[in-house]
Amino acid sequence: MALFEDYVSKFSPQELEFFAEDELVQIVPNFSLPQDTTLDCVSGEYGPFQPNILAEVPLWMALALHKRKRCAIRPPEWMNPDNLQNVYEEERREHTVFQALPFHYVEIATLLLRQAKDTFGDQLYRVQTLVEQVRKVRKTKIEAGLRMLAGPMTVKMNNLSAMECNMIRPFFLSSLDRYYRHSSMDQPPHSSQLPQDTGSSEPSQSAAPRQLRRQPAQS
Repeated sequence: MALFEDYVSKFSPQELEFFAEDELVQIVPNFSLPQDTTLDCVSGEYGPFQPNILAEVPLWMALALHKRKRCAIRPPEWMNPDNLQNVYEEERREHTVFQALPFHYVEIATLLLRQAKDTFGDQLYRVQTLVEQVRKVRKTKIEAGLRMLAGPMTVKMNNLSAMECNMIRPFFLSSLDRYYRHSSMDQPPHSSQLPQDTGSSEPSQSAAPRQLRRQPAQS
């Protein structure tokens, strides 16, 4: 039972990356398919593909084509070093506000920086550093916000990513579970005895049984 509770309370990094692979990215293919031919996948149709013409595909397809040297991946706009620098500065300046980033920004960045390093050219190290700095400063803000919780209050955290939601999920599940248990202890126990029906016309079982007397014979 404990193993099942651990599983449902928190996703593994591999599971989050699997979910993130359905996010759309842009590629520049170096191959072509017959005219108007598309790739029919479970998540939708993608294409047509023509050399040097932008196409939008799921991240998993982009990484597979890139591995076979059939396309170049165009990094998302938010991964531009200047944009990441602005996000980092705003995250540090605003202590209670989180900047809007893709829900799977951590997983997308991890997959691209691990499997498509040549996509970033000479900006690779700077992008890696900025993504990690943004992740750390947001994590610090979340932890600071959780430490301020005391008593009944409303918690509002907008623009959290999948990884960040996954990080605080066990905390909130545990807190709600404790609240439920304390609330149950405050309620009076329900009586299991059924009320007696005092208006019944049947004699009580505790009454003495009626005795029969033999009458003397008539002369």
